[in-house]
Amino acid sequence: MAGLRLFSIVLLALLASCAQIGTLGGGEKDESAPKPIEKKTQPANETLLFSGNSVSFEFDEYVQLNNPQQTIQLVPNHARPVASLSKKTLTVSWSEQLQANTTYVLYLDGAVKDVTEGNDTLIKYVFSTGNTIDSLSYSVQLKDAFSNQPKENCIVGLYTDFDSLTPLYFARTNKQGFAKFDYLKAGTYFLKGFQDENKDLKLQAFEAQGFRSEPFDINESLIDSIPLLVSSPLAKRKIRALKYAAPGSCFITANYDLSNKTFQIEDKVFSKEELIFHSTDSVQLFYTPKDQTILKAIVSGEDEYDTLTTRITERDRRAPLRFISKLTNNELGPHEQFTFELSSLISTVDTSKFKLINTADSSEIKHIIRVEGNKVIIDFDRTKIKEVKLELEKGAATSTTGQLTEALSTIVKVKIAKEYGTVFVDATDFSTPIIVELLQNGKVVSSALLLSDFKTSFTYLTPGEYQFRIIEDNNQNFKWDPLIPFTKEQAEKVYFYTTVSKVRANWEIDVQLKPLN
Repeated sequence: MAGLRLFSIVLLALLASCAQIGTLGGGEKDESAPKPIEKKTQPANETLLFSGNSVSFEFDEYVQLNNPQQTIQLVPNHARPVASLSKKTLTVSWSEQLQANTTYVLYLDGAVKDVTEGNDTLIKYVFSTGNTIDSLSYSVQLKDAFSNQPKENCIVGLYTDFDSLTPLYFARTNKQGFAKFDYLKAGTYFLKGFQDENKDLKLQAFEAQGFRSEPFDINESLIDSIPLLVSSPLAKRKIRALKYAAPGSCFITANYDLSNKTFQIEDKVFSKEELIFHSTDSVQLFYTPKDQTILKAIVSGEDEYDTLTTRITERDRRAPLRFISKLTNNELGPHEQFTFELSSLISTVDTSKFKLINTADSSEIKHIIRVEGNKVIIDFDRTKIKEVKLELEKGAATSTTGQLTEALSTIVKVKIAKEYGTVFVDATDFSTPIIVELLQNGKVVSSALLLSDFKTSFTYLTPGEYQFRIIEDNNQNFKWDPLIPFTKEQAEKVYFYTTVSKVRANWEIDVQLKPLN
């Protein structure tokens, strides 16, 4: 049974070469990986009735070991291999008793490299403790549950017990996310895949993972047509970040709902009027530090008490108070307010220091100024005006701490409704709550939660190309939820529609979105 057909040697990659010091010129670079001499491998590949506890490989050149604890693996995982190297001979041994009538595969996945160039190899050595070699195979693809992209370098395991942490058989996914099992015994298995972050071949609660809770039978070689979807489990409830935005704001973000929590920075407890929620898990607090270098925030509630700190730098202390435009590309649509924000609450404005000019004829435009918390809103008659210039003198606004705003000059294009397009979405083929997301260049432009009607529209869209994503929002929390291992709940389904919808000015288009297989 000799021959290359029986001994699987696969060249994985050519690693960077090591420089040969003291040599000028020389021969061609060695780009071949070390190869075991088949007739000197003991016992021979595909040995039956294997009863020993070691295998030795003699290579065609001198080699060096490469992290053998992680690169040498026995499947099924019934023993822990130990490697030793003497000149050109590698010996892999184990102390555990192997199971009877079982086919084993010993993988040397980059375990040996040549001494000079560092080329490595994948070696697959097969033997059986019975009188036959199991020959079934199984292939499956792993994909990210949210992006639907292939997951590379993940462990896929076949388990005889769903609650087991260590797989009986395992394989690693390639760049296309595929994992293939060879030399399998017919049987009933559970399937799991995971990102093995600590390289211990055990599924940890914190690792990105996917699973099928129902067992399946492998009685013949099988290529699974249904990908296994992988996601990171929902993290423990915690405050993600405390960020100071000089000179007078702090932003707190969490992975849970903050809307009913109490917020405190140093000795100041904030009222609802001093908070702005940008989403249920992100809140802005208006606070100007005094002379402290460390800022401490506390978030508390019935079941939470979290603390977080951030550092205040001298640059932060010297930061000027500036108006920030919330417009995209300095374009003001008919659906938008002409708004500027500060990182501090506004105490007063000096309207004499606001000047709005029509750039077409340099005439001054009458306007009304409104103040809402940290925002200045400028209202004016936009009829027949295509572009305006806003000039603000220093001190146009004063914060509640007495700081004056810096001067500002900016030009803004005034758009009309005919310069935008509209998309009508029909998702009536769905029957459970969904989130419809409108994407441009991979970023969410707008979204809508549909509970029953399953029709929506996206208006005032800048002409361009758009795509769609639908999330089955089973718990109606208006966000995608990953899998929950303890309850065996799968991640919420995500459908990405790759067909581009072209939006044109003053056009309305209809898009029908159906569940994808």
